[in-house]
Amino acid sequence: MMVPVARVLGQRGVSCELISLAEVRGIDSPPAPEGLVMRRALPVNFRRKVALTSGQTERPSAKRRLAQRVISLGLSARLWPILRRTDVVVVPNDAVFPYQELIQDLRRRGTPFVLMQEGIRFPLPNAYSGPAYARGGAAAVCAWGEGSAEHFVSEGVPADSIVVTGAPRFDSLEPDAWRTKGKALLDRLAMPAPIALIMNPIEIQGFGTRDDKHALVKRFLDEIADVLEERQLPLVVKSHAHEDPIELARVFAESRAARWVKVLPEAPLFEVLAAARAAIILTSTVGLEALLFRLPLGMLELPGHPFVFEYVQRDAAVGIRAGHARAALTELLDHAAAREAAGAAFVARHFHDRGRAATHVADAITGLFDRR
Repeated sequence: MMVPVARVLGQRGVSCELISLAEVRGIDSPPAPEGLVMRRALPVNFRRKVALTSGQTERPSAKRRLAQRVISLGLSARLWPILRRTDVVVVPNDAVFPYQELIQDLRRRGTPFVLMQEGIRFPLPNAYSGPAYARGGAAAVCAWGEGSAEHFVSEGVPADSIVVTGAPRFDSLEPDAWRTKGKALLDRLAMPAPIALIMNPIEIQGFGTRDDKHALVKRFLDEIADVLEERQLPLVVKSHAHEDPIELARVFAESRAARWVKVLPEAPLFEVLAAARAAIILTSTVGLEALLFRLPLGMLELPGHPFVFEYVQRDAAVGIRAGHARAALTELLDHAAAREAAGAAFVARHFHDRGRAATHVADAITGLFDRR
């Protein structure tokens, strides 16, 4: 999402440096994109694995707060030589560690920052105690579309700070270019086009615990087992980087649909979508990506919560409620055409001017130079 914007800025003569915080999360930074400067905030990956969590609905322990403080001081010292000569800083999140601490440093130095929306946003449960996204005082909040802008305003983000730019990471996504890789994936798996169940760590968002999520999905698989059997239809599970695929496979192996379910932690998401005949999600941005791939979309209802985001409310997805999963899956598979127009309108509502989003974000960034 950052690289396309950096390239546009570079074409305008604006010097950009990418700073990777991947190692803070236990992920190895990717190689620097060709022609761009990228620095790692931490020189070494001390964790060597993605941190798994059962949720962030409780205050961090004193030990964790101390660890975050130590890391923040180290990051501040390491990044100071870069940030002291920076006119504008661009971040994807202003509501989680270590961005919050970084933003506090920027405020003390009088350096403005721009927030680039990184995923769909929606009201979180009351149990979630984290800060509100986009409420950190950004000079500009680059929203994906009108739908996101409406949400940010409803959350109290100043309207004059919101710029509807589109989502740069989807500018160059061409689903048809992935069809060959999707077919190759099916050939490797020796299966017909499956249903793709795309997981994400909803427990981090305050929607219950990891065990609650596993129970929800297992019940769904139990309910649809007969449909999968009757249609000889496989279901592949694309796990999230913050989930343990081995644990997921163990949970799903206990369902009635076990023989039809396969967990695919390594397969690239777009290969899975290109191979699938339908997609089912929980609360993820992947629903928008599935709609870009023109897939019928289903969404599981979370216990105690109405359907999250507005996929179902705007008729872009079939809502799947506990006790009614068999009927919902049948509707998803047999009546997809009825939702095609709603799906296209939904994509337009949330992906403004796709293909030019990076340019719009670059405009928002360079517009701040005129204010200084």
